[in-house]
Amino acid sequence: MYDHQTRSLWSHITGEAIEGPLKGKQLKPLASMPQIAWKTWQTNYPKTKVLSVGKRESLKRDNYADYHRSQRAGVSRMNYTDKRLSNKSLVIGVQVQTKDGAPGRAGADGRNGADGQVGTDGQDGADGRSGNYDPYNTQFRAYPLTHFSKTTVINDRVGEVPLLIFHDRESFATAVFKRNIANSVRTFRSQDGHFVKDNTGTRWNLVTGEATSGKDKGKLLERLPAVNIYWFAWARYYPQTTIYKP
Repeated sequence: MYDHQTRSLWSHITGEAIEGPLKGKQLKPLASMPQIAWKTWQTNYPKTKVLSVGKRESLKRDNYADYHRSQRAGVSRMNYTDKRLSNKSLVIGVQVQTKDGAPGRAGADGRNGADGQVGTDGQDGADGRSGNYDPYNTQFRAYPLTHFSKTTVINDRVGEVPLLIFHDRESFATAVFKRNIANSVRTFRSQDGHFVKDNTGTRWNLVTGEATSGKDKGKLLERLPAVNIYWFAWARYYPQTTIYKP
């Protein structure tokens, strides 16, 4: 994709500008629901406005249906070599910042003063870097959709971060949350549709992320960015990714 102002070319997977005046700049991903049936979304957010793009929202067929059914991998003719999964396996791609950031650099020592003079003070250390896009602080994991044939949730942990992965095969709703609530880590189990219950008996709506009943009613889970994506594309951009295994 490109922006109209500078005509810079951006990767819609990583959010990084790869060509043009803004090359190397990074867009900040927003935590959202990458795909969901309109009926399910409208039920939970009845005041939603629909962005019309040439009235394409009313199309009855998917122009990419043939591509999705085929084994073709993209349009670049690149040879994708990560065989841990088949190229067209659908996965939920998650990247998790496991640290706050790299530590700051130590300050320089002060210089000794000449005889009779006071030495100069040492310099303060540089601030630590933000961990948002630092590969040393970020871990990547792919969750194959085949794991959601009998459940809508996976309780997992990436690094020190406890995660709740949600996918509903009927509505294709997908969401990723942290499992930390009120200084405790919860374990979730499927109930019906996009509703789940945790080990305290609290019931949660995982489309909205809100507790609908129980001791934490009204609280919200912290949502993390996630994508529904083919394995070949996820592994191409994040070759260090791990794959979830029960």
